[in-house]
Amino acid sequence: MWSFCRFIRMFFFPLTVVGGENIPKTGAFIFASNHRSHLDPMIVPICTTRKICFVAKEELFQKQPLGWILRHLNSIPIRRESADHRAMKTVLNRLSGGTPVLIFPEGTRVVNEAERQIQAGVGWITLKAAVPVVPIYIEGTDKVLPPHAKKLTRHPVKITFGQPVTLTQIPPKEYQSASEAIMQAILALSGNL
Repeated sequence: MWSFCRFIRMFFFPLTVVGGENIPKTGAFIFASNHRSHLDPMIVPICTTRKICFVAKEELFQKQPLGWILRHLNSIPIRRESADHRAMKTVLNRLSGGTPVLIFPEGTRVVNEAERQIQAGVGWITLKAAVPVVPIYIEGTDKVLPPHAKKLTRHPVKITFGQPVTLTQIPPKEYQSASEAIMQAILALSGNL
């Protein structure tokens, strides 16, 4: 799958990677990214040789063959309508085993910036796991695969990896504050802050 995605990027999304040196070579950490397109979970893994897993909404696992592919990519299904403690524990287990995990703090794709809502889940996981967070800002995937589009459109994509951050300054149970601090680190990479 990694090889296939790297191959098709040449045709549909010429990819510019900034800050790839900020990806830790060893140990567990959280990739935290903005979310514009269904392509985003595919873009991040092809920028590193490390095996990672990502959190995806449970409904995607019910569609075939997508569900089969997601399971074989080590993905973690999560229920978005309520606190999914089972999924959270699975994420913590993967992190404790040294596997990096990709999470989208917005919880869903955001096209209109004014409608962004930051979920507390990534803050909870970060504070519980006590691992670094690598913020990511992705641009252009919403042009390659806009919401409700049935096919890919060629457009350049840029992905920026920030330096790993720790949230040692956030009190242990301030999960929403932790999530918002992570989102600020992500948006700072856009150059718009």
